[in-house]
Amino acid sequence: MELRRAGYRLLRGQGVEVELRAALILAVDADLRLATRGKADATRIARDATRATWRYAPRPELHVTAAEHAELVALTAQAAAALGDETSQQIAAWFASSRSDE
Repeated sequence: MELRRAGYRLLRGQGVEVELRAALILAVDADLRLATRGKADATRIARDATRATWRYAPRPELHVTAAEHAELVALTAQAAAALGDETSQQIAAWFASSRSDE
């Protein structure tokens, strides 16, 4: 578990697409501590992506291919129960407003 947690931390700063993908996978992990961390990170990313535009920090932009977009949608569906309705809806709205790079 420590190795997986360390690997997960290394993904920070690799782009919001990578972080979201890892968080969605971790949100449904069998280890409760890792699943809680994944859920918290997915929630943070979703809130950052859907927050008001008047905030100081820019919203994260999703730069993915059509295949990566489809994978993120599928991962979000798999993690929906763990994430809860609000976070799942925020991520879905973000995906709907984002275009794939392909």
